[in-house]
Amino acid sequence: MKISNVPKKRRHNGLIVFIILLVLTALLFLDSSYRIAVTEYEMFYDNLPQNFDGYRIVQLSDLHMAEFGKNNERLIRKVIGQEPDIVVLTGDFINMSEEKREGVQTAAIKPFLESISSIVPCYFISGNHEWASGEIKSLTETLKELNIIYLHNEFVFLEREGEKIILAGVEDPNGPADMIKPDQLAEDMHQNYPDEFKILLGHRNDWIQKYPDLPVDLILCGHSHGGVVRLPFAGGVFGTGMDFFPKYDAGLFNEGNYDMIISRGLGGSTPMPRFLNNPEIVTVVLRRS
Repeated sequence: MKISNVPKKRRHNGLIVFIILLVLTALLFLDSSYRIAVTEYEMFYDNLPQNFDGYRIVQLSDLHMAEFGKNNERLIRKVIGQEPDIVVLTGDFINMSEEKREGVQTAAIKPFLESISSIVPCYFISGNHEWASGEIKSLTETLKELNIIYLHNEFVFLEREGEKIILAGVEDPNGPADMIKPDQLAEDMHQNYPDEFKILLGHRNDWIQKYPDLPVDLILCGHSHGGVVRLPFAGGVFGTGMDFFPKYDAGLFNEGNYDMIISRGLGGSTPMPRFLNNPEIVTVVLRRS
């Protein structure tokens, strides 16, 4: 008979350490899924109109039907606390569905959209999941009903005390095959309004790779989910194409002709839970430099 030489006390201590690590890991997973973080970016521009100095934009992205409480009340309170001038919704608020049951997810997300749009002007662009859900028609109708402006490859002027900037939004590439391309929209804006400050909303996070020279000042996007799992000093682990350690996972990048901010998003669309990657509200504060 083989007798273990490991003292009972040492084995007991090892079990306690294992249980503690297991509990801490579980708590980190819970925190990573439900505690909403706020990331604020103060962005300085020479061409920003003076009256837009201090203009606050809250970006919400990739909700994927996540519930942070009844009707997402905690999320709404967090948004209110940021005192935004506008809220931009950068796609994937519902999930792709094999059933394609028109309107089911839209009805579920409507209370949240209704609450947020009653507080502050909201602007929406589509993500790949909106088009894959089979609910784009009902979602479009609901957004119109709630006075949320859906930017279909178009732009609007934001005005403040007699001055204006441009806010543009593009459809996800999963949209209609005959829609205009982002570079065409940007070029049209530039030719007609060469001196205006321009913000572009686009769901996917590949702008610097596909369109590094767009004549805009700032792009707000999502899609990456922050890499789902984040590691200290390494960043996001998984790209949307399941590539490892993607470069454009989250945060601020300024390698192109513009600044690009990638939101880590709020929910998730894969069975893999978020880890060290809290749901994120992005707040952009525009500054005149």
